[in-house]
Amino acid sequence: MKPGWGRPGAAVAAVTMTLAALVLWRVASESSTELAAAQAYRDDERPLLAVEHYRRAIRWSLPLSPHTAEAVSALQSIAAQLEEDGDVAGALLAWRSLSGGLAATRFLYAGSNPVRENANDQIARLVALDRSAAIDANLHAEQLRADHRRLLSEEVSPDPWWGTLLLLGMAMWVGALVLLATRGFDSSGRFHWASARAPIWGALIGFVSFTLGLLFA
Repeated sequence: MKPGWGRPGAAVAAVTMTLAALVLWRVASESSTELAAAQAYRDDERPLLAVEHYRRAIRWSLPLSPHTAEAVSALQSIAAQLEEDGDVAGALLAWRSLSGGLAATRFLYAGSNPVRENANDQIARLVALDRSAAIDANLHAEQLRADHRRLLSEEVSPDPWWGTLLLLGMAMWVGALVLLATRGFDSSGRFHWASARAPIWGALIGFVSFTLGLLFA
Protein backbone atom coordinates (compact mmCIF):
# COMPACT_ATOMS: atom_id res chain seq x y z
CA MET A 1 0.00 0.00 0.00
CA LYS A 2 2.84 2.45 0.76
CA PRO A 3 4.32 2.46 -2.77
CA GLY A 4 0.85 3.11 -4.18
CA TRP A 5 0.28 6.02 -1.78
CA GLY A 6 3.71 7.56 -2.32
CA ARG A 7 3.15 8.46 -5.94
CA PRO A 8 -0.26 10.17 -5.49
CA GLY A 9 1.04 11.91 -2.33
CA ALA A 10 4.02 13.34 -4.17
CA ALA A 11 1.80 14.46 -7.04
CA VAL A 12 -0.66 16.17 -4.68
CA ALA A 13 2.21 17.92 -2.87
CA ALA A 14 3.73 19.10 -6.16
CA VAL A 15 0.38 20.42 -7.43
CA THR A 16 -0.31 22.17 -4.10
CA MET A 17 3.10 23.86 -4.08
CA THR A 18 2.72 24.92 -7.71
CA LEU A 19 -0.72 26.42 -7.08
CA ALA A 20 0.54 28.23 -3.97
CA ALA A 21 3.48 29.66 -5.92
CA LEU A 22 1.14 30.83 -8.70
CA VAL A 23 -1.17 32.53 -6.20
CA LEU A 24 1.75 34.30 -4.50
CA TRP A 25 3.11 35.42 -7.86
CA ARG A 26 -0.33 36.73 -8.94
CA VAL A 27 -0.79 38.69 -5.70
CA ALA A 28 2.69 40.22 -5.88
CA SER A 29 2.26 41.05 -9.56
CA GLU A 30 -1.15 42.69 -9.13
CA SER A 31 0.05 44.71 -6.14
CA SER A 32 3.04 46.00 -8.08
CA THR A 33 0.87 46.85 -11.10
CA GLU A 34 -1.68 48.74 -9.01
CA LEU A 35 1.08 50.65 -7.23
CA ALA A 36 2.63 51.70 -10.55
CA ALA A 37 -0.76 52.83 -11.88
CA ALA A 38 -1.43 54.82 -8.72
CA GLN A 39 1.92 56.58 -8.93
CA ALA A 40 1.30 57.42 -12.61
CA TYR A 41 -2.06 59.02 -11.81
CA ARG A 42 -0.52 60.90 -8.89
CA ASP A 43 2.26 62.24 -11.12
CA ASP A 44 -0.42 63.27 -13.60
CA GLU A 45 -2.15 65.26 -10.80
CA ARG A 46 -5.23 63.03 -10.77
CA PRO A 47 -5.27 62.14 -7.05
CA LEU A 48 -8.74 60.59 -6.89
CA LEU A 49 -7.83 57.98 -9.48
CA ALA A 50 -4.54 57.41 -7.65
CA VAL A 51 -6.49 56.79 -4.44
CA GLU A 52 -8.46 53.98 -6.08
CA HIS A 53 -5.33 52.20 -7.26
CA TYR A 54 -3.52 52.65 -3.95
CA ARG A 55 -6.51 51.01 -2.25
CA ARG A 56 -6.29 48.06 -4.66
CA ALA A 57 -2.53 47.81 -4.05
CA ILE A 58 -3.21 47.41 -0.32
CA ARG A 59 -5.85 44.75 -0.94
CA TRP A 60 -3.42 42.74 -3.12
CA SER A 61 -0.52 43.02 -0.69
CA LEU A 62 1.13 40.08 1.05
CA PRO A 63 2.13 40.14 4.74
CA LEU A 64 5.31 42.22 5.27
CA SER A 65 5.13 43.44 1.67
CA PRO A 66 6.78 46.85 1.13
CA HIS A 67 3.94 47.70 -1.25
CA THR A 68 1.52 48.01 1.67
CA ALA A 69 3.65 50.55 3.52
CA GLU A 70 4.19 52.55 0.33
CA ALA A 71 0.47 52.64 -0.50
CA VAL A 72 -0.47 53.54 3.09
CA SER A 73 2.03 56.40 3.17
CA ALA A 74 0.81 57.69 -0.20
CA LEU A 75 -2.86 57.65 0.86
CA GLN A 76 -2.04 59.51 4.07
CA SER A 77 -0.13 62.12 2.08
CA ILE A 78 -2.90 62.51 -0.52
CA ALA A 79 -5.56 62.85 2.18
CA ALA A 80 -3.60 65.59 3.94
CA GLN A 81 -2.97 67.43 0.67
CA LEU A 82 -6.61 67.25 -0.44
CA GLU A 83 -7.82 68.56 2.91
CA GLU A 84 -5.29 71.38 2.74
CA ASP A 85 -6.63 72.24 -0.71
CA GLY A 86 -10.18 72.36 0.67
CA ASP A 87 -11.36 69.10 -0.90
CA VAL A 88 -12.91 67.49 2.17
CA ALA A 89 -14.82 64.91 0.11
CA GLY A 90 -11.61 63.83 -1.62
CA ALA A 91 -9.78 63.59 1.71
CA LEU A 92 -12.61 61.47 3.08
CA LEU A 93 -12.31 59.16 0.08
CA ALA A 94 -8.58 58.75 0.69
CA TRP A 95 -9.00 57.95 4.39
CA ARG A 96 -11.89 55.56 3.69
CA SER A 97 -9.83 53.81 1.01
CA LEU A 98 -7.00 53.39 3.50
CA SER A 99 -9.27 52.05 6.24
CA GLY A 100 -11.17 49.75 3.86
CA GLY A 101 -8.03 48.41 2.24
CA LEU A 102 -6.49 47.52 5.59
CA ALA A 103 -9.76 45.99 6.81
CA ALA A 104 -9.89 43.74 3.74
CA THR A 105 -6.44 42.26 4.49
CA ARG A 106 -6.77 41.64 8.23
CA PHE A 107 -6.30 38.17 9.73
CA LEU A 108 -8.63 36.18 11.97
CA TYR A 109 -6.61 36.78 15.12
CA ALA A 110 -5.16 40.19 14.25
CA GLY A 111 -5.47 42.91 16.88
CA SER A 112 -6.31 46.53 16.20
CA ASN A 113 -4.20 48.26 13.57
CA PRO A 114 -2.96 51.70 14.75
CA VAL A 115 -2.82 52.97 11.16
CA ARG A 116 -6.43 51.97 10.51
CA GLU A 117 -7.55 53.35 13.88
CA ASN A 118 -6.01 56.70 12.96
CA ALA A 119 -7.72 56.58 9.56
CA ASN A 120 -11.06 56.00 11.27
CA ASP A 121 -10.39 58.94 13.59
CA GLN A 122 -9.74 61.14 10.58
CA ILE A 123 -12.89 59.88 8.83
CA ALA A 124 -15.04 60.72 11.85
CA ARG A 125 -13.43 64.17 12.14
CA LEU A 126 -13.97 64.98 8.47
CA VAL A 127 -17.55 63.72 8.48
CA ALA A 128 -18.27 66.14 11.33
CA LEU A 129 -16.51 68.88 9.37
CA ASP A 130 -18.16 68.12 6.02
CA ARG A 131 -21.84 67.97 7.05
CA SER A 132 -22.85 67.31 3.42
CA ALA A 133 -25.65 64.95 4.47
CA ALA A 134 -28.91 66.71 5.31
CA ILE A 135 -29.56 64.32 8.19
CA ASP A 136 -26.43 65.66 9.94
CA ALA A 137 -27.37 69.33 9.65
CA ASN A 138 -28.80 69.73 13.17
CA LEU A 139 -26.23 67.61 15.02
CA HIS A 140 -23.45 69.12 17.09
CA ALA A 141 -20.04 68.55 15.47
CA GLU A 142 -18.61 66.66 18.45
CA GLN A 143 -21.69 64.45 18.70
CA LEU A 144 -21.53 63.70 14.98
CA ARG A 145 -17.84 62.84 15.23
CA ALA A 146 -18.39 60.53 18.23
CA ASP A 147 -21.39 58.80 16.65
CA HIS A 148 -19.55 58.15 13.40
CA ARG A 149 -16.45 56.92 15.21
CA ARG A 150 -18.59 54.48 17.17
CA LEU A 151 -20.13 53.18 13.95
CA LEU A 152 -16.68 52.66 12.46
CA SER A 153 -15.71 50.60 15.50
CA GLU A 154 -18.71 48.27 15.14
CA GLU A 155 -17.20 45.86 12.64
CA VAL A 156 -18.97 42.81 11.29
CA SER A 157 -16.11 40.35 10.99
CA PRO A 158 -15.71 36.55 11.05
CA ASP A 159 -15.54 35.01 14.50
CA PRO A 160 -11.95 33.72 14.89
CA TRP A 161 -12.86 30.38 16.44
CA TRP A 162 -15.67 29.49 14.05
CA GLY A 163 -13.52 30.72 11.16
CA THR A 164 -10.74 28.40 12.26
CA LEU A 165 -13.19 25.50 12.52
CA LEU A 166 -14.37 26.27 8.98
CA LEU A 167 -10.84 26.20 7.55
CA LEU A 168 -9.77 23.07 9.46
CA GLY A 169 -13.02 21.32 8.58
CA MET A 170 -12.56 22.03 4.89
CA ALA A 171 -8.94 20.82 4.96
CA MET A 172 -9.99 17.62 6.79
CA TRP A 173 -12.90 17.07 4.40
CA VAL A 174 -10.79 17.40 1.25
CA GLY A 175 -7.88 15.42 2.72
CA ALA A 176 -10.17 12.57 3.77
CA LEU A 177 -11.72 12.41 0.30
CA VAL A 178 -8.23 12.18 -1.23
CA LEU A 179 -7.42 9.32 1.16
CA LEU A 180 -10.69 7.63 0.30
CA ALA A 181 -9.93 7.80 -3.41
CA THR A 182 -6.44 6.34 -2.95
CA ARG A 183 -6.98 3.82 -0.15
CA GLY A 184 -10.66 2.86 -0.36
CA PHE A 185 -10.34 0.97 -3.63
CA ASP A 186 -8.02 -1.72 -4.87
CA SER A 187 -6.20 -1.74 -8.22
CA SER A 188 -9.25 -3.19 -9.96
CA GLY A 189 -11.54 -0.47 -8.60
CA ARG A 190 -13.37 -2.57 -6.02
CA PHE A 191 -14.48 -0.79 -2.85
CA HIS A 192 -13.01 -2.00 0.48
CA TRP A 193 -14.91 -0.91 3.58
CA ALA A 194 -12.11 -1.79 5.98
CA SER A 195 -9.70 0.61 4.29
CA ALA A 196 -12.33 3.24 3.47
CA ARG A 197 -13.99 3.43 6.89
CA ALA A 198 -11.55 5.90 8.50
CA PRO A 199 -11.45 8.29 5.49
CA ILE A 200 -15.27 8.25 5.28
CA TRP A 201 -15.58 9.19 8.97
CA GLY A 202 -12.90 11.84 8.50
CA ALA A 203 -14.75 13.31 5.51
CA LEU A 204 -18.01 13.33 7.45
CA ILE A 205 -16.48 15.05 10.49
CA GLY A 206 -14.69 17.54 8.26
CA PHE A 207 -17.88 18.34 6.36
CA VAL A 208 -19.83 18.89 9.58
CA SER A 209 -17.08 21.14 10.95
CA PHE A 210 -16.97 23.11 7.71
CA THR A 211 -20.76 23.54 7.71
CA LEU A 212 -20.86 24.71 11.33
CA GLY A 213 -18.02 27.16 10.72
CA LEU A 214 -19.80 28.48 7.63
CA LEU A 215 -22.98 29.06 9.62
CA PHE A 216 -21.50 30.76 12.68
CA ALA A 217 -18.27 32.45 11.51
